[in-house]
Amino acid sequence: MARSIYDNRGTGGSLPARVHTVKTPVMKERTRKSVLLHIGANKTGSSAIQAFLRMNAEALAGYGLHVAPADLMPGSPISGQHLPFFEHLREDMPFGRKIVAERIPLLLRQIPAGERLVISAENLSNLNGTHELFTDVAKERLLHVLFYIRRQDELLLSSWQQWGAKTTADFWAWLTAAAGFRGDWRATLERWEALVPRQRITVRIYDRDALHGDIICDFLEHLGLQEHLSAFQMPKCAANPSYSEAVLDFVKGNPLLFHDLHDDSVYEMISALTGARFHRKPREAIITHEERLALLNKYRASNNWVKNRYFPDREGPLFSEPRPQDYDVLTPEALTAQKWELAASLIHGLSKRILKGSSEGGLHRRTGEPSSS
Repeated sequence: MARSIYDNRGTGGSLPARVHTVKTPVMKERTRKSVLLHIGANKTGSSAIQAFLRMNAEALAGYGLHVAPADLMPGSPISGQHLPFFEHLREDMPFGRKIVAERIPLLLRQIPAGERLVISAENLSNLNGTHELFTDVAKERLLHVLFYIRRQDELLLSSWQQWGAKTTADFWAWLTAAAGFRGDWRATLERWEALVPRQRITVRIYDRDALHGDIICDFLEHLGLQEHLSAFQMPKCAANPSYSEAVLDFVKGNPLLFHDLHDDSVYEMISALTGARFHRKPREAIITHEERLALLNKYRASNNWVKNRYFPDREGPLFSEPRPQDYDVLTPEALTAQKWELAASLIHGLSKRILKGSSEGGLHRRTGEPSSS
């Protein structure tokens, strides 16, 4: 099986055939039921992976991978993601730890020896203690952690769109507070290493260019299923698209548009009226090259620690360095033009729907029963 250059696992050969085999701890581990925790991080393709898990839960079970129900209760619906459930449990940590410790063994009883239970929740990599929900489970069960990490400048800009713009209109105030904290991968890994042995933690680098935009294929490679790609259904569109800066500037900080941090209804409305026209272009940027480098400098020590501990054979830095030619910095004039284009597109899309509704209503009246008068 080919290894990804972005996988931190070591190499190893197969055992020669023997008449009598001594069961080593590694061999015993392979026959145990285990839990695979995909912990994100945020903005590293987690939504696409979770959509894949939901669509292929039955097919994956045929390969020894069992997607846990959304609330970890046997027989409950499978959504492919567990973020809302863990976010709820985090509100009362002692109770949450008890629930997780009780329900995971129930699910493991239902799967054959040597097979895996899959759980996916990107909030398990947040620096807010959510990982502590697995403190008791980690003592008794075989846990493997899969963690995707992303270069922090890209992470922060995506996070601004996903959450920051819903709470404030001041981009620089939000960025100043988040820089150096959000995306500190060393801090996340140290917390998980306190629960799970280092050798059971796999870190993979989320790089759109290296992955050719296909996080699911990379996920299947980690599972050892890349040769069975044709056996699975694939999500047809982006599970959680980012939007252009014109959209963000149009809606940011408006409390009337967002019920909470997870409310994407206004973005869904824009997509419904304009399609993918105002999805963020990969090269679009709102910060300069110098500002980008200053952001990354805040993470240099943390990234060096991760590289030395998880990618010791990797040449160069943990992440590829950004280049000025990689991005098109949006000028104030271009942003204004984009916003006018957005406003016109929204009016056009809305008017088409209204006219279509009127036309269908008129047709219904013309084809209805004649008046009795």
